[in-house]
Amino acid sequence: FFQDDTTRYELSQKHNIMIIDAKTVAVTSVVIAVAFYWGLGIIRKFALQIAQENHSAMMKQDEAEEQQRLKKERNADAAAAAAFAKVEPMLKVSNVKASSKSENAETPAATPAAVADV
Repeated sequence: FFQDDTTRYELSQKHNIMIIDAKTVAVTSVVIAVAFYWGLGIIRKFALQIAQENHSAMMKQDEAEEQQRLKKERNADAAAAAAFAKVEPMLKVSNVKASSKSENAETPAATPAAVADV
């Protein structure tokens, strides 16, 4: 199989030379750090964009809910005013009757005994 007395280990040592020194480790570390920083910047921009879009959507939703609430409030106020308009004439009549009753109660009635004292 092998033509000379070399072993597999020796063949692998001759053909696969791996150089790991301080310079290679430093350069690789710098490249990885730069790629990591660049990747985090892209992720940060993407997250900011999503947050801004979410904020805009929430503001529009809040505005729509506020408009619906104001519309319901206006409708309720209109219904209350219409109901009061129907009841108001009855209140005036009952107020007039109540005030005339209280005026009669305050003025003493002319009794024969009161007239005899005069």
